[in-house]
Amino acid sequence: MKKSVAEFPLAHFEELIPLLMRCFPAFWGPRLARGVHSFPYDLKLFCMELDGQRMGTAGIHEYPFLFHGAAVSCGGLCDVGIDPDFRGHGYAGFLQEFALAYCRNHYPHYPLVPLYTDKPAVYKSHGWQLYEPDRLLEIRAEDFPKSRAFCLNVPEESMDCLRMKRRPQSRDEEIMHAIQCIYAQGILFNGKCLRSAETWRELFSNPEHEWVLENQTYFLYRGPRLLEAYSTIPDHPSGRFIPAQGGYGSNKIMLNLQRSAEDRMDQLEETIERKALFFPIADTF
Repeated sequence: MKKSVAEFPLAHFEELIPLLMRCFPAFWGPRLARGVHSFPYDLKLFCMELDGQRMGTAGIHEYPFLFHGAAVSCGGLCDVGIDPDFRGHGYAGFLQEFALAYCRNHYPHYPLVPLYTDKPAVYKSHGWQLYEPDRLLEIRAEDFPKSRAFCLNVPEESMDCLRMKRRPQSRDEEIMHAIQCIYAQGILFNGKCLRSAETWRELFSNPEHEWVLENQTYFLYRGPRLLEAYSTIPDHPSGRFIPAQGGYGSNKIMLNLQRSAEDRMDQLEETIERKALFFPIADTF
């Protein structure tokens, strides 16, 4: 059997929906039901074919974040899926190796590839390690009970506002702009993502997300759970907490350390050992 992997053009996303539904029904079912035919993050998507039949996917999510005060980028592995009819033959491992080689070539100066999965055992045999951050300071709704929360929506014409290409022209755009500015000026930590306009649109338009904006401070809730809080007020109580950690649903954080970038390796390993590298759930979905 002849297998091949090639980048899949996201402009043809509709063609891939049947495969994604077979691989990730719990994730894509609700998104498609509310008319969202896109990924919740920026990525390059690769499709694996076996004798010309599509049967697997792997995505590389560019993850730009802060590390010891500097902005860095690494490639995050995402959406590794194999059609159920083809599982058990090592194809997931093949896609992992393909993706890791891609990250080594495109992000040679940062020795880290993160992944979020509900099947960590599948990845441990390929050099991934389970990472549990320090959750003692993780923010909780008990500390900041939800009140006067609201939802937002992002029409296509608001994207230029989210990209900071024009000033807000409606009340919702003013709220979104204020939240973006507060996020940029709020607490800094290792792992704070430098969010794109597309990421902000996903956060703002998710019907499960509720926001509170008050006095240079905002809170983001998903149902009863408080995901994050940021404030431009230096001594605001939210500054004593870190955002909620993790990925979509029951996903665990996995890390693959690429030891070719020795200039950052010692610093990275020390940060990981202290469990001081944080991946906010609002950035990982």
